[in-house]
Amino acid sequence: MYQQSQERIRIARNIKLIRELRNFDQRYVASALQMGRSTLSTWENGVTEVKIESLIKLAEILGLDNYRQIIDFDPDVLFKKKAG
Repeated sequence: MYQQSQERIRIARNIKLIRELRNFDQRYVASALQMGRSTLSTWENGVTEVKIESLIKLAEILGLDNYRQIIDFDPDVLFKKKAG
């Protein structure tokens, strides 16, 4: 059976979350990347690995300074409730 790496799953989750936080739909992002929506979907579901060149382009489209912001994005920190 095919096993997904933890890193691939984390990156997939981050791509989808950042895209949704930007209020971009898959069709828009895929069009900007000049690819099919189904390809983007395979990335977001961790089915296929995203090449570094694609991460660089994706970061630009998502308005990030660097592709590492996709890889290192930590939603747990972003959505962590402040102790009061």
